[in-house]
Amino acid sequence: MSSGDLTRRRREAQQRNPAKVPKTIDYQNIDFDVFGSLLSFYIRSVNIVVSKDLDGQMESFGLAGGTGKISTILLTGANPGLRPSVLAHFIRKDRSAMGKLLEQMETDGFIEQRVSRVERRARELYLTDKGRNVVQKIREVIKRQDDDFFAVLSPAERATLLSLLRKVYETYIDMVPSAD
Repeated sequence: MSSGDLTRRRREAQQRNPAKVPKTIDYQNIDFDVFGSLLSFYIRSVNIVVSKDLDGQMESFGLAGGTGKISTILLTGANPGLRPSVLAHFIRKDRSAMGKLLEQMETDGFIEQRVSRVERRARELYLTDKGRNVVQKIREVIKRQDDDFFAVLSPAERATLLSLLRKVYETYIDMVPSAD
């Protein structure tokens, strides 16, 4: 990617996600205290912004609001028969939150749960026709959104950040598949 393309993409990303400036105080001189040196502060803050940006792109699919919907569709589509507990492990949902998410995804017509033929007490997840029909479109949108949102990074910076975040993720969540 040329530096001109990178500059253009950064400008487009900033236009799509303009900073919301507080109107009540002079925010230029805020002391971030210990937050200025905490990775967790920046990760949480960027997560909020990137999630809101992605929500805006997912509204037309009926997948905006909340977390886990896109992951549920893509991981279920890639792993038909996936058990809810395995999905919950990788998308970091507790049992109650996973149950609510699956109920909503079923009500919205994206997934269905079936009783396992192997273990009658276990449930398995499958995409419905509606779910299968949106998978490729969702992939395209999230890849484009990811490229656009992180256009502020050079390709090398992006690769480094991805590698570092994967390393942290793999430390706390076992059995992560390799990136393609």
